[in-house]
Amino acid sequence: MNKKCWIAGLSVMLSTQVFAVTIDEMHGQQAPYEQAFQALDTDANGKLSAKEVAKDKDFPKGAFAKADKNHNGSLDQDEFATYKSKVDTAENKQAASDSAITAKIKSKYLVEKNLSSFKISVETKDNVVILSGFVDTADQKARAGKIASSVKGVKSVNNALVIKP
Repeated sequence: MNKKCWIAGLSVMLSTQVFAVTIDEMHGQQAPYEQAFQALDTDANGKLSAKEVAKDKDFPKGAFAKADKNHNGSLDQDEFATYKSKVDTAENKQAASDSAITAKIKSKYLVEKNLSSFKISVETKDNVVILSGFVDTADQKARAGKIASSVKGVKSVNNALVIKP
């Protein structure tokens, strides 16, 4: 066997081994939503009915019909995974938006004179900001609320800051 054939043969053999290892590593691992699908599939028929899906918090009223792309009255694993993936993506985007809002408010507090940013807690959920903690004056409380309200994306501010006696 000449050197080129030997190297080509070794390359094919190594490629095959790498492929086999990759398949072996994947074997036994479930697709991201397969376990949730199987848990909901109480009759083990490989399909989810509206009643089975109702046990999943991500399927509010009307969501089953949206997920049932082929309109056959049941969800297969692909329909279920597609819907769940969209829900997870939306939740992740909302969490990122909430985190960005919180960070912007905190950074504005840091540069604000007469406002101790370390004593003010900022939490954001679904673009609603909750301020808690302690301030020295009513003006500081009002200023903190106004700053929070000024940040782009904020729907409302629940100003629960307490003025120290």
